[in-house]
Amino acid sequence: MSGPRQSIPKSAFANADARIRCITAECWGDLMLMPTGAQDVEGFPAYQPFTACPLCLSSFSLDDDISDRDLFLTIAWRRSNPDAMPDESGECSPG
Repeated sequence: MSGPRQSIPKSAFANADARIRCITAECWGDLMLMPTGAQDVEGFPAYQPFTACPLCLSSFSLDDDISDRDLFLTIAWRRSNPDAMPDESGECSPG
């Protein structure tokens, strides 16, 4: 596996699947969040500061542009509200 090269904002994973397509050219793999096994005092999981593609074996560092708690809550909300549509600000609202 290659070392971290490109950086991806952690907020890119704030979708119902909590994954994004690998950014390596011509790769069809998915990048996912990897939990550390640690939790904060309220029980929200902590995520690794990197991700890796199981298909092309590329690894990427994650920019900490959103807290792990906010990311978890956003993913959970989007899974619970699949019919919500993003508004012009990028925020989801009931559609």
